[in-house]
Amino acid sequence: MALATLAALMVILPVAGAEAATNGDVAFVSTRSGNADVWIVHPNGCCLFQVTTNSASDVDPVWSPGGNLIAFTSYRTGNGDLYTVRPDRTGLTLVAGGNTFEGEPSWSPDGTRIAFASTRSGNLDIWVITLATHTLKRLTTNPADDFAPAWSPTGKRIAFTSNRDGNSEIYSMRPSGARQRDLTNSRASDADPAWSPDGRSIAFESNRAGNYDVWTMNRGGSNLLKLNYVTAYDGNPSWSPDGGLIVFQSSRSGAMDLYTIHPNGSDAKLLVDGPSRDEVPNWGTFTAGPTRG
Repeated sequence: MALATLAALMVILPVAGAEAATNGDVAFVSTRSGNADVWIVHPNGCCLFQVTTNSASDVDPVWSPGGNLIAFTSYRTGNGDLYTVRPDRTGLTLVAGGNTFEGEPSWSPDGTRIAFASTRSGNLDIWVITLATHTLKRLTTNPADDFAPAWSPTGKRIAFTSNRDGNSEIYSMRPSGARQRDLTNSRASDADPAWSPDGRSIAFESNRAGNYDVWTMNRGGSNLLKLNYVTAYDGNPSWSPDGGLIVFQSSRSGAMDLYTIHPNGSDAKLLVDGPSRDEVPNWGTFTAGPTRG
């Protein structure tokens, strides 16, 4: 798509009170087009752009390390399949699909592999696909569901959500599947891990305080910090590329909107709102298009 065409499609919608743009762009899921599609927004709330336009639901967007691709889950064939696309809507590619669910992608730091959740083994497990060869490797074999993988910035660990002990917990393992370890080990529901850019901390959602909130912990599971203190759902966190902010979805306004907050829990600000559902944000570095904002 020509840059002039792309620029014409962008909607300039600055949101009052949003954090000044410092780095990257946020990919997220929105129903503002009539169904769930992948959109992009600048960190100051400016320049909304619709990436996917299929009539089926497209969800779980994740930026590639270089910012030239977005991996996502699509139901356009009836099952959840794994696709990649460029941020300018071109280059749509099926990565993994079939008669089973393939989704919730997470890129390896070098961009050569994608970890994802799949039911191809009979229940929900974590798999890895090597993009150059389409070689598949199953990492988890527990009879319980394992899902929502998150590859660490160092490439040495993959965090994921599992209900193998009767409730949702956050585990981590090596990219080979070895040394699986429960990091949260609580009676609450802990899910959707997201690594900080320096690999020292993990943000996640939890109802351990009675309400779903965004929390952080160090990579070993200690030093827990609750970031939100509102009686609403807050979850699906993702760190900014410089580690200075966390974006998350929240129902605090009555609708599902996107907010940013500092990792110490201060200065929560609205990023994207509207009558639509705006959710599942992923903050990455945008390199495949014109400068926005």
